[in-house]
Amino acid sequence: MEFIEGCKRRDRKVQKLLYEQYSARFFGVCKRYMKNIESAEDVLVKGFLKVFENINSFEGKGNFEGWMQRIFINECLMELRKKQDFTIYLESSNIQPQRDASALENLYEQDVLKLLNFLPTGCRTVFNLYVIEGYKHSEIAKQLNISEGTSKSQLNLAKEKLKVLLNEYGITQNKSS
Repeated sequence: MEFIEGCKRRDRKVQKLLYEQYSARFFGVCKRYMKNIESAEDVLVKGFLKVFENINSFEGKGNFEGWMQRIFINECLMELRKKQDFTIYLESSNIQPQRDASALENLYEQDVLKLLNFLPTGCRTVFNLYVIEGYKHSEIAKQLNISEGTSKSQLNLAKEKLKVLLNEYGITQNKSS
């Protein structure tokens, strides 16, 4: 791929093109993990720096975008680990979201991402890794230095809290789910 070879040569124009091509996508990844835009922006920049610094380690095996995405997810997790000890279960607090007067008619991806911000950090992180990124509980446990049981309970708690939030917005789920 042209991006890879250009970045290996440390060509600033190619690095800029890579950033322009992928920044929106990976900013979305960062926003799913970080509670605020400023933190997501910081992690985005750190992630691209890591991509540029480690481009020589990409051997062309597998998908380049997938390789980059793993870097961004790891950067998000490193940032969260600085602020949160995932080995301690502190996620039992009740959530009371502010209800928007104009109740949601349809639930779109953007709305789900907003609802994720109401989840405590541990729940949100496990939910992202398991449901969106497709990690297994064993991988999540290793990444966050928690037990598989804690990963599973955080996922269940996230699902329960999301159900509460969906009910708050008048969105009911089908009995089959």
